[in-house]
Amino acid sequence: MNKVISSDIQTNKRLSMRQIMNLYQVTKEFKGNIYFICNHKLVDAKKLSTFVSFVLILQECATMKVILEGEDVHAMLEKVQAICKENESAFRFQSNQTVNI
Repeated sequence: MNKVISSDIQTNKRLSMRQIMNLYQVTKEFKGNIYFICNHKLVDAKKLSTFVSFVLILQECATMKVILEGEDVHAMLEKVQAICKENESAFRFQSNQTVNI
């Protein structure tokens, strides 16, 4: 059964290129969709060029939302959070409600 989950990510610093590439790599392996939203802009994390551009233009201290849709979304959210937490002091997460579809 597919589920949808979202989480807010507050950034104090920009993601490094290594973190961006690690996020892209895990999203390619995910059997579902992952979207990032910030300032009314939505990007599909599986499209490398648009994802990199999106992350690089984020302002510091921006809040972005990650939305995951598919199977085993909680495990994928943990992977995304682990990658973003590589710079522990830079990120804060707030999980939102899970919806079954």
